[in-house]
Amino acid sequence: MMMAFGQYEDDSAALFFADHPDETFSGWISELRPKDPYYGSKPDWKPVLAEKYEQLNVYDEMILYYLLFTINSTLSVNVYNTYSAMNDFMKNYSFLQLSHLHDISRLDDGEKQQLRDFFFFFYLYAHPVNDETLHACSFHAQHLIHTKTGIHLKDYFAAYYDHYSSHRDKYGEQIVISAKEIHACKHLTLELLQVLEGRSNRLSMPLEKGLEPAIHLINDVDNMLKLYADDPAALFQIMRDLLAGSTMHTTIETNDNGEPNNSLINALQEDSLQKPVSYRDHCFTLLLQNYVSYVLFFDFEEIRSVVHAFQDTPEECSFILSKMFTDTIFLQRMMKQQQIDLAQYPEVTRFFNEDAKQWYL
Repeated sequence: MMMAFGQYEDDSAALFFADHPDETFSGWISELRPKDPYYGSKPDWKPVLAEKYEQLNVYDEMILYYLLFTINSTLSVNVYNTYSAMNDFMKNYSFLQLSHLHDISRLDDGEKQQLRDFFFFFYLYAHPVNDETLHACSFHAQHLIHTKTGIHLKDYFAAYYDHYSSHRDKYGEQIVISAKEIHACKHLTLELLQVLEGRSNRLSMPLEKGLEPAIHLINDVDNMLKLYADDPAALFQIMRDLLAGSTMHTTIETNDNGEPNNSLINALQEDSLQKPVSYRDHCFTLLLQNYVSYVLFFDFEEIRSVVHAFQDTPEECSFILSKMFTDTIFLQRMMKQQQIDLAQYPEVTRFFNEDAKQWYL
């Protein structure tokens, strides 16, 4: 086994080389990082792969390096604080959904393309990358290309690894791993890229006893959309059942108007940030964000259905709505793109906890 996951003292994790315990799959290329063309005088050097890609300049090379590092970092976990935990979730959630989109039959090609662009944007944004890298690529059918040069990422990354494995001796001071290990990295990077492009087998969450109804819907978006179209109450019941065993297990007091006591809800959420996230909690978050991504993305009016389903249990309604709006910034971007004014949804915002109010009101 060439690589295995290891954990740092701060609970972040990375994929390490067995023979080089201080070197990681995402980190070994840092010694090969191109010189920054934006720093100092006008660049007087050429990209490493200039002979193969004549259209490539040093600015493009830097962007492609950032993209390679971002893709390889998919197999790292970074949860230093609440901000990094949110970014880590958004990046990995987007990665998971990009593996699903191609097989979803209840969306037409145009809808799939909208979501593909949306998820790929957040996959990069949440890493995070700079603005040039964020907008550097586009989909051509099911292949990602560097838009400016027309270079397919698959071809560039393969050539990149081939160059350094073939000329490893030349870079002996910078490359610790062997040519065989570089070759293994090449295959792993290309597999990750296939997932992003929707050309791999669909990724699935493992089943766990008691969570099967929710996980089946997470793993098969078509089933979730069909269930919601046929029987919305059934989907909301699965959410309610999943919530019953999650960290939101405390009875939340309500005020005289039947509205949730936000101070208690906020205390509960803040406390949960200090504890490891259970698999049940993670699946609950995934299911809520799937509702955001595949239902609210195309019809934000359906948010009223969530309120209608849970308003008789104010603490649940507040918890679910606030999670939808604050676990990620997906809804924030959707509303901005679609020019949605939350002031038109007072029945929704009255259930917001303090965090959600600070974000949106």
